[in-house]
Amino acid sequence: MSDGWSVVESPFRVEHARAYEGLFTLGSGYLHVRGSLEEHLSDAPQDLSYTRLPANVTSEKFPATKAKWGTYVAGIFGRHPLLNSEMINLPWFLGIVPRVDGQRLDLEQCTVEDYRRELRMDTATLVRTLRWRTASNKTVDVCFERFVSAVRPYLCVQRMTLTPGEAMQVDVEVGIDANVRTNGYDHFIHVETGRAGGSALACFVHTDAHDQVGIVTQATAPRIVWKHKPDGRTATLRAELDLPQGKTWTLEKRTAVQTTRDLDPWDLVTCLTQVQPMSFEELHAEHAAVWRSRWAACDVIIEGDPDSQRAMRTALFHLLRAHVPGDSRVAIDAKGYSGDAYWGRFFWDTEMYLLPFYLYTDPPRARTLAEFRVQSLDGARANARRYGYDGARYPWESDSQGNECCPNWQYADHEIHVTADVVYGLSHFARATGADEYLRGPAAEVVVETARYWLQRVDRRPGDEGLSLLAVMGPDEYVPISSNNSYTNRLASFALALAAEVGEAGGASPSERTAFAEASQQLDILRAADGELVLQCEEFERLAEPRFDELWKDRSKPFASQVSQERLYRSKCLKQADVLMLMTLFPDEFTDQQVRRAWDYYLPYTTHDSSLSPGAHAIVAVRLGRMGDAWRFWVAGRALDLDVTHGGAAEGIHIANAAAVWQMAVQGFAGMRTAMQSDVLTLRPRLPEAWTRLAFPIVWKGCPAYVDANHKGVTVANRGPEPLAVTVYGRTHEIPAGGQQRWEVPA
Repeated sequence: MSDGWSVVESPFRVEHARAYEGLFTLGSGYLHVRGSLEEHLSDAPQDLSYTRLPANVTSEKFPATKAKWGTYVAGIFGRHPLLNSEMINLPWFLGIVPRVDGQRLDLEQCTVEDYRRELRMDTATLVRTLRWRTASNKTVDVCFERFVSAVRPYLCVQRMTLTPGEAMQVDVEVGIDANVRTNGYDHFIHVETGRAGGSALACFVHTDAHDQVGIVTQATAPRIVWKHKPDGRTATLRAELDLPQGKTWTLEKRTAVQTTRDLDPWDLVTCLTQVQPMSFEELHAEHAAVWRSRWAACDVIIEGDPDSQRAMRTALFHLLRAHVPGDSRVAIDAKGYSGDAYWGRFFWDTEMYLLPFYLYTDPPRARTLAEFRVQSLDGARANARRYGYDGARYPWESDSQGNECCPNWQYADHEIHVTADVVYGLSHFARATGADEYLRGPAAEVVVETARYWLQRVDRRPGDEGLSLLAVMGPDEYVPISSNNSYTNRLASFALALAAEVGEAGGASPSERTAFAEASQQLDILRAADGELVLQCEEFERLAEPRFDELWKDRSKPFASQVSQERLYRSKCLKQADVLMLMTLFPDEFTDQQVRRAWDYYLPYTTHDSSLSPGAHAIVAVRLGRMGDAWRFWVAGRALDLDVTHGGAAEGIHIANAAAVWQMAVQGFAGMRTAMQSDVLTLRPRLPEAWTRLAFPIVWKGCPAYVDANHKGVTVANRGPEPLAVTVYGRTHEIPAGGQQRWEVPA
């Protein structure tokens, strides 16, 4: 782990199994598989049916199972009777089960020594080694390897080697298992399994959304004769062999997955036939080469603090894995395709957390996230009509069609800031890539249609000079129905102003554009009487004190898990940054004194129950020079998925927090202003004491650059073909193509 490229599990503890399954998820963007054990655990059925009800996911308790399989293809949704559209957990194909002298490998029941499982993030490969002392007192060294190909995104490649310490009889079982559920529900209306000739198995599934999924797996090994074992929803091959002492025996398993939703449908048998001449090493080498190029574009180097380096690369690994290259029909779901707790849906995380990482490291990837909102505009229009409005209203929880899928009325009905967040994200894409024409091209219709919605959603109360947005929920989801939430007002004002500017390209009439501009000017940010404190909403100061000392007995668990929702909704308690989040987006609109007042007022009331909370707080803390607080929030954010003791990624990676880890380093400690805040690449590094170096690549309006900072100063290298203006510590230099410039920290 010292090199920062590995996450290691050692020893195995069953109570941490689910957390490592989420943390060790592998994927190609198209196909994702949780890091479940090939041989599985006993007494851990995956076909348990139960009724999951709409609830506050932050405080929800999930079934206490030892393991949770997860196979996901982006965009494959089904219809849940209570929870609406959700991403379907597909058949599990990783199964490889060895037995020695009749005993099955089981990490709970067998004697296992020297256990080590390692996620090698540089090559996106999962490797597990162990020594198994069998019931017959024989030893065998076992190694499992797997990767999901970055070159052939439909392909998963596995290998198992056995090296016996004594001669032994071994039998091996490989298979595909469709006995799975999604949130306790069965989305399969028809399943076919069987042998696909020779050493191949096939499973074909018809879902309740009329998608078809095909999985073919082929196992190859020397000196072996496979026997087919049909059993309903499972397909299994089993073979017996005698292994001599000390001679390594190798089994390979290659699996191809196809759905009727694919952009370029593949013939599954052809998929495997095409790679048959290639060795495991050759397939892995081409896969690793892609990952090397991905890392070169985004790797953040942190020296002096190995824990931070490892956490950073873990976050980047999952951001690289979860993005679906070249497919704008989907975005990245809230669990990064590593669990179905959030139903595989797309939130405001897309624009506010995920998009910036891709914008400044790999703009073509960012384009697919922007285009997702453009192509799902019809769903947003339908959502607006459902509420009785013209225009477009983007869903709080979106499926691939842009339909509102949130089963909880308070979020679905009132968390409307997502509609403005979408427009902010489209504008951010245009400014960061230098593609200003984008807002007058593909995105213009989105900007105009959402502005039409805002014109109908605002109210003018008797006696008020301006307009109001009533009955809204801001980023802080513990104040459910508020008036004039400052975050929502400012983002809606931004969206309306942009519609006035580019509306003609989106089909807006002159009178509409005038109305957009006027409405934008009449949505206020609320302030206290002293003019310094920005108010979250009209009601916040009149809510009850939260009584944290009395009611929040266990601070290691969310406040929401220890009190009723009714108490949350009547108390001064924040789930996450709200006013402070606003200040990270529009920093120049607030003085340091106003930011400090907001920090001092809201922080004591903030529970940080949301994984989105540490990132915004760390960035604000750096601005205020509160480096101790910034470090505290950095540590909280970096540990979120790596802390298996407290659950970690058991229900899936917190993918928005992964992006926030990058933001905390680049926008926080490196002080990089976004293209929404500056036309020139602007930096003001302020590194934590523990770090001796912070370095990273960046793409600024199409120009690649490299930032290398320490406690004495910062060097920026221009890796592009044109000069690049850069401002550091308030001093601007133009760096020629291929050149670099050094700035020393001012006294």
